[in-house]
Amino acid sequence: MYTLITGASSGLGKELAYIFAENNFNLVLVARRKELLDKLKVDLELKGIQVKVVVADLTDVLSCFELFDSVKDLDITYLINNAGFGNLGYFNDTNLNIELEMIDLNIKTVHILTKLFINNFVEGTIVNIGSLAGYIPTPIHATYSSTKSYVNFFSRAVNYELKKQGKNVRVLTVAPGPIKTNFNQVAKASKSHGMETKKCARIIYKGIKKRKEFIIPGFSLNLIYFINRFIPTRMLMMFSHKIQSRK
Repeated sequence: MYTLITGASSGLGKELAYIFAENNFNLVLVARRKELLDKLKVDLELKGIQVKVVVADLTDVLSCFELFDSVKDLDITYLINNAGFGNLGYFNDTNLNIELEMIDLNIKTVHILTKLFINNFVEGTIVNIGSLAGYIPTPIHATYSSTKSYVNFFSRAVNYELKKQGKNVRVLTVAPGPIKTNFNQVAKASKSHGMETKKCARIIYKGIKKRKEFIIPGFSLNLIYFINRFIPTRMLMMFSHKIQSRK
């Protein structure tokens, strides 16, 4: 059995790769940085598993179809749509080309790969990494939070459809808060904070094995998610603006 992980060269994707390897899953690792993937491949193969590396820039949506064609005959049980990035700044100041790449990667890539693998799976689970920010209109993070809102609601709706159709395929939605990855560096944020990446990855793996439909890693973030439903949106945006302004 194989697990395919996008954005596997660092951060959450890399930690998930180690966890699946520890549990004897062969891996397909996808990312742009070949040198990091090759290094990870060597390390993981010492655990006695098979690792296939695919170097691809998934901001080019045509790469999604090429990726699928290259692995569709493998026995892939889990697809983890982890690749994504964000940026910080007032919308009128941020770079349009970067935002369009973000939309391509955070939305189009997830949408395409989910569609292709659902129709190829007889049995399996697709894990789409959304964000807690996707449940709140987030000033200074407007484009990112909107892309993750798409991932959150799209994934949960598709999973409901699959259950109604009696399919043995599931879509698990993961909505983490801040994680200590290179996200802040890419987003040009000044501070690194949040849950340890390894801890988040282990929570996700446990949720996958329990066939959960929705995961928010961490008790405090689950509490925030619950409380947010009772707070007016205008007030949530005010709080979000203050938090993002400190980064």
